[in-house]
Amino acid sequence: MKVCYALTNGFSARMVLHSQLTPELNQRGVLTQILCEESTAESLQNFASESVQIHSAAYEKGKIRMSIGDARRYLREPIRNNAALWSRHQYFANGMAGRYAKYRAKFNYVLHRLFYRSRLAHWSFGKLDRYLHRSRAIREKLLELRPDVVVSTYPVSSFEVSFLLEAAKLGIPTVGHLLSWDNITCKGRFTVVPDYFVSWGPVMSQELKEHYDISPERIFECGVPHFDAHKNMVSSDRLQQIMRDLNLDPAKPYLFLGMSAPIFAPHEIDIVEWLAARIREDEFGKDMQLVVRPHPQNVTGNMADESWLPRLKNISGDRVALNLPKITSGGLAWDMEVDDLGVLVNLLAGCSVSMNSGSTLSIDALAHNKPVVLTMFDADKTDLPWWKSAARIRQYPHYEKLIGLGGVSVVGSYSEMTQTIQNYLADDRHLLDDRKQTLAMECLQIDGDSSRRIAEVFASQAFQATSS
Repeated sequence: MKVCYALTNGFSARMVLHSQLTPELNQRGVLTQILCEESTAESLQNFASESVQIHSAAYEKGKIRMSIGDARRYLREPIRNNAALWSRHQYFANGMAGRYAKYRAKFNYVLHRLFYRSRLAHWSFGKLDRYLHRSRAIREKLLELRPDVVVSTYPVSSFEVSFLLEAAKLGIPTVGHLLSWDNITCKGRFTVVPDYFVSWGPVMSQELKEHYDISPERIFECGVPHFDAHKNMVSSDRLQQIMRDLNLDPAKPYLFLGMSAPIFAPHEIDIVEWLAARIREDEFGKDMQLVVRPHPQNVTGNMADESWLPRLKNISGDRVALNLPKITSGGLAWDMEVDDLGVLVNLLAGCSVSMNSGSTLSIDALAHNKPVVLTMFDADKTDLPWWKSAARIRQYPHYEKLIGLGGVSVVGSYSEMTQTIQNYLADDRHLLDDRKQTLAMECLQIDGDSSRRIAEVFASQAFQATSS
């Protein structure tokens, strides 16, 4: 049996190639094929095991496909009712990405106001979207590879739209195995909806029902393959070595702060500097240490802000360490070294309290029953527009649901942040039952067996071509 994954960014690669998924598939007689763009094939090959085949297809995203993908969010989604999509629109409409992006956003919003409620417009746009995403190169590659199932990890990617479209035209069963928990609610409408889905857990399954009317028999809740590392890659010896490498004391406690890209939390660097100063002033005890980890999008890509890096390096020193993600030098966006995942899971496993302003690290920390503090505020700034403020993230659909489950704590000021951290340090069982329930709703369970469950679903040949 042959399963073909489309991989278009490093987060997808981490889920598929940095986990035990492909070995588990291989053990059950399932060959994993990877289809990617030509510019990223070499990067993926460096991390693939011998049992994985890497193939590429010539693909040009081009301005037309880029424009149609951008317009899709406006014509197919109620962007005013979705905080993630609306803040994205405001970012571009206010010229933060240049003049061309500004006027394109304004034009698309006019289209939204005129045509969003028109069924004819939806049907016509859908036909045009599919037509423009036909790809002879991908079709010929699928004919050559002859997979039994194709899998998309990011169905809003232009390459993966074409991948799913050509597979459906050839009658190959299609599966959505989403790389992130925000893909359904925050990235725009899927042009081609896969026949089946491998779901992280109950929350994602409900979203698939709500947004795409996917029936339960077409959803397989299996957990998250790279989250298996939270069970299988954690050891006290390794954590001690990581702490020594960071010039911290392995015998002393530490707080962990995982950052977001500046586009989401523009003054998070101020919060980091403030917290580092409080650590050195013994605000949380004379032995407390701090580990700060920038998001990969802080370091590279179109969302990075290189001005942050010198400031981050300046905080390193006495009891404060910087854990930079290990980004590869390949052509795949946000592709990290395989060893980076092991460093991250061990740092989360050992911390006293985990903090972030709105990332998947909340779930990563809950995997270890760690307290989670969401720093969704703008340091001491009070005059930011809504679309720039980190406070808006609590209104993003996926985070609104996470907060509603009760297992995380949101803070809106330095004083709230200090008090909440101290409360958790005084009682590490605070909200423990809510933390466990939140984790179960978001990603089923962290037992080290998600890769096995997914591999068994594929090996059972549960995915068959459907007319829908």
